[in-house]
Amino acid sequence: MEEAKNAERYSIQSFQGKTALLEVYTKAVKKMEKHFKLMEDIQKQVDSAKSVEKDYKGLKAKLSDDAVLDKLLEAKFVELQGKVGQLNEIRSQLAKERDLKFSESTWEFNNVKLEVESRRHNLEARQKKVEDVVAEVDAITSKTNIVKESGAAKVQELVGRCEEIAKQLQQYRSSLWELLPIIGPEKDSIQ
Repeated sequence: MEEAKNAERYSIQSFQGKTALLEVYTKAVKKMEKHFKLMEDIQKQVDSAKSVEKDYKGLKAKLSDDAVLDKLLEAKFVELQGKVGQLNEIRSQLAKERDLKFSESTWEFNNVKLEVESRRHNLEARQKKVEDVVAEVDAITSKTNIVKESGAAKVQELVGRCEEIAKQLQQYRSSLWELLPIIGPEKDSIQ
């Protein structure tokens, strides 16, 4: 009975462990979604930078020979190039951060996965042990029942023999008493 309670307790602990593991997976998914959102933001910035570059190329194609306009556009070009450079640096830095966070998340995920596998193997081994113990208990119970039944049959057989011996003893006594009247008055003294 204690082993059954232990097995039940172990099953509950196992369920709680799996629930905790599910929570870990859920947190990992949330982190990965956050990183994905960050990557989308980076992509928007990259697209914005490309759009700025495209605008610049469009403006450059429309430039006139006017020197003042040339200088204004040149200044704008330098400014935009600076922004593109900054955006490229930011994009590069964010890509590095993304890669680092992704590798950290992958590492954490793999560790959790290994731990889950390890726990699953342990649970399977424990379950096998419990099944073996239950099978052993069933075998012992079966043997005990067979021995009880065999003992009960022997007791019945011995009771039958005792009754038969008692019956034969009674018959022998009766026949002995029948012989005693031949002996005479001593019969009364024997009784």
